[in-house]
Amino acid sequence: MENNQPKTTPAQGVEEAQDILAKAKSNSKKIVAVSVLVLVCLVAVFAWFFIAKSGSAKADDAISRADAAASANDSTALVLYKDAAKHGYKSGNRAKLEVAMRLYQEGNYEEALSYLKGASIDDKIVAAGALTLEGDCYVNLKKYDEALSAFNKAVSKADENPSVVPVILVKEANVYRAQNNYAKEAETLKKIIDEYPQFASSNQVDVRKLYERAKASAE
Repeated sequence: MENNQPKTTPAQGVEEAQDILAKAKSNSKKIVAVSVLVLVCLVAVFAWFFIAKSGSAKADDAISRADAAASANDSTALVLYKDAAKHGYKSGNRAKLEVAMRLYQEGNYEEALSYLKGASIDDKIVAAGALTLEGDCYVNLKKYDEALSAFNKAVSKADENPSVVPVILVKEANVYRAQNNYAKEAETLKKIIDEYPQFASSNQVDVRKLYERAKASAE
């Protein structure tokens, strides 16, 4: 299950995820070559979607202080984001997602889940990212059924976005393989090949090779 764990540095992940989401938001038809290892960092750019004022000056001030600390001291930023997460409105919800991302990177998967489940998200792409991170938390906890449920919801939220959906499907396939359910693994990978051929033929993930492996294992 190594593919479900982030291997880029936090800074690299943020930069790559920002580029992915910017392209996905501006042109949902355009295929972006994105690796499985990057999507988990997608939630690192929630701030990009929450620029608008929350409606609460107190919440805005709390998130601003946390953002200012993030570039200098990540441990201090986590404390401040947790404080900001107590507020409502968009700023409070974004703070919950920021906390969850940092807790995931620290390996605190259970606590990360508690913040993810407490966040209210309107944007579909952001919601898909949060659900994907939720699935990754469950994968690391070896709660595979819960992981599949989260990934399925993420696919639904992503609404056939070609930049995001196939990456989540690869994650699903990885979980099925961990469960020795090779038939479902092959079925999931075949869906990528059939419905997202440009992703399947990209150099990021050899989906066809994975599909042939899963089909052989199933047989």
